[in-house]
Amino acid sequence: MNDHLQTLELHLKDFACLDPDKIKSNYHYLELLLQANQRSNLTSITGWEEAVIKHLYDSLMLTEFADLSKTELILDLGSGAGLPGIPLALAYPEQKVYLLEASKKKAEFLEFAINKLNLANTLVLNERAENLAHHAGHRGMYDLVVARAVAELAVLLELAAPFCRKDGIFIAYKGPHFSSELNEAERALHLLGMEIDHITHYDLPLMMGARTLLIFRKTTETPPQYPRRPGIPEKRPLR
Repeated sequence: MNDHLQTLELHLKDFACLDPDKIKSNYHYLELLLQANQRSNLTSITGWEEAVIKHLYDSLMLTEFADLSKTELILDLGSGAGLPGIPLALAYPEQKVYLLEASKKKAEFLEFAINKLNLANTLVLNERAENLAHHAGHRGMYDLVVARAVAELAVLLELAAPFCRKDGIFIAYKGPHFSSELNEAERALHLLGMEIDHITHYDLPLMMGARTLLIFRKTTETPPQYPRRPGIPEKRPLR
């Protein structure tokens, strides 16, 4: 058996959302990513096992705490090289997954990957979140918004909240030292109509790090002035 496939199967075999075909699709996706990374610098992680754990395993961990089969529309905010959006789309082919990525280079890789993987349930949006969130076809439309390694929490909330439908969920992937970010985001939560639902902690295999999922629920509509113009949320976070 291919050593890389065997390593991937070892770490992903216990995810209930994956069958053998879905595991092989994740293998093909990671191959595409690491091959493209040699030309385009899409990720700083280049080792196979580290990529399996820090990219695929980490991306899929939210499926242990949230039932994605009950969501219709999922938005991966700042998808980058497709994480966590592509592993989630592979695991849940009945759900519609949108990959929002402002970088043209990364968006081109996402288009290439979803074509190679025949991901009919996935669409790439090459746009700034600050602009797209004011479009009627996307504002308040998503059941679930996810963001992994994009920005500090106050910034993420301003970008994510407008996309969530009422009672929709936003999940932010964070490391173990999230408390100060959460405290500094209290004003953002209040202004944007969001509240913390629960917090989940887990450890990656092989002592590759502790992780936290911050799970927010949208309780009221986000005021129309948010998000502010491109670049402003990051320059002047709602602290």
